[in-house]
Amino acid sequence: MSYRGIGQSPESPVTGTAAWLSSICAIMSKDATYGPILNDPYAVHFAGAISDQAASELAKYDDPAARKAFIDERESEQPGALTIVCYRKPEMERLAREALAATGARQLVVMGVGCDTLPLRLARDGVTPTVYEIDRPPVIDFRARVFREVPLDLGHVHGVGVDFDHQTFGEMLIKAGYDPNQRAVFFAEGLLGYVQPEAVDEIFAFIKQSSAPGSRFVFSFTENRRADAAKRVQSSDILDRQGEPPVFDLPVEKAKAFIEARGFRVVELLTAAELKASYLAKHPGVISVLPFMHLAVAET
Repeated sequence: MSYRGIGQSPESPVTGTAAWLSSICAIMSKDATYGPILNDPYAVHFAGAISDQAASELAKYDDPAARKAFIDERESEQPGALTIVCYRKPEMERLAREALAATGARQLVVMGVGCDTLPLRLARDGVTPTVYEIDRPPVIDFRARVFREVPLDLGHVHGVGVDFDHQTFGEMLIKAGYDPNQRAVFFAEGLLGYVQPEAVDEIFAFIKQSSAPGSRFVFSFTENRRADAAKRVQSSDILDRQGEPPVFDLPVEKAKAFIEARGFRVVELLTAAELKASYLAKHPGVISVLPFMHLAVAET
């Protein structure tokens, strides 16, 4: 198994994992069992734009038998490799919606946006804070092309391209119009594991110093995925081989202290064990929860 989009070339502007997850969301959204849980009609626009053949290949999975065979085969190889999107994305979206409502923030910063459709899913329901999407310039350009095919008014969504070798995301975010004197919700799904530890600290520091008190950071985090982890997750080897090695681990038992040491209050901490229990009760026998991924909400 590899984590890449359909027909994705080495020159693709988005990472293999971003394109892979987009493709999985597109396929799972077609399914009678998983589609209502995931509820993402926009992933297909991103997944279909990955390559010239992606859209036609995705159409093959409109057939229920082909789709079931694909899902069953991949899930038997690595339980949770596909169904991850059916709990992580709905839960992260819920946490983002609750954060926006609780804080009254009118700024949403999506970090390492890749192929994420969160701003589109929110806009579909009339939730339209000013959105700043942060990623490398080629990714932002790719998203702009995809947006032209999406039947939504996305005038409130602003791409912030950052050349991370020469710029900081903070300076480019403020140049794009972000107001550090107002509350904001920062969002990072599937990002921190690929960010060097010192850069993770920089993210927390910027949010703490450059947003009004009461702002929130919604993020996922992982453990046992670095190359030096004693109980390393086997699938991490695949990421190493495709040039996307996990570099930041945060053991769940240390998460609260880690967050508080950076001046934040823990609003919610959803462990893999809690997610497993919740989704086993709501969707018995349907979703495999990966044991190394957790979700959190922190407040300044």
